[in-house]
Amino acid sequence: MTDFGGSFGHFLLESSPFAFPAFFLLVWVAVTAMLGAVSGWYRLARRYPNRRETALVDLRNRSGSLGWVGMRSILNLAVCPSGLRVGMTRIFGPFCREFLVPWEEISVRRENHFYGSMAILELGRPPEATLKLPAELADRLARAALEKWPEPGPFSEESDAQAFSRIFRQWAITTLFAAAFFIIVPWLFAPGGASRPPILLAVLFPAIVFGIVSVVRYALRRR
Repeated sequence: MTDFGGSFGHFLLESSPFAFPAFFLLVWVAVTAMLGAVSGWYRLARRYPNRRETALVDLRNRSGSLGWVGMRSILNLAVCPSGLRVGMTRIFGPFCREFLVPWEEISVRRENHFYGSMAILELGRPPEATLKLPAELADRLARAALEKWPEPGPFSEESDAQAFSRIFRQWAITTLFAAAFFIIVPWLFAPGGASRPPILLAVLFPAIVFGIVSVVRYALRRR
């Protein structure tokens, strides 16, 4: 299998300078198309076609998940008078058209996890798919939708201290899991210890990387 992969890669590189970009583009389109189908995006777009409607609030490049497919910083959410418009950064979903779900077709429930509070939006009656959003993002949508939001309020705005506590907790949990991965996996596959990274490096590397990401998230949130 390794020989086949190496030979195939060598063939792509030598056959044409455009062969590898074309192959990468083909794989990218195939994978994004598959994820659009698995998440239920195409079903929702057929059932709830988008309409020309001025958005009350338009939030772009947000994170969430549709079904079990995570969508990190690529969701575009807009509160409209008649419903919630859901879109995606086009490069990550070339076939994923925007759709608009009427408010009466949405129900909301909340879940608390060790990683943070989440709002589960069930789209459709009966539910066609579930859109999972961070609680603070759902609260911001709810404040814009007012009485149209299918959930009793009030929906208080997250303070700077609460945002810092939430982001810090997520940083700590993510760093813990990443450090455990960097420590345990080499220990399992390199029992002799020659290929194991120092424990301090295994902890500091994810702590610094995710720390930078967390600082940027907090700064963007304040902006």
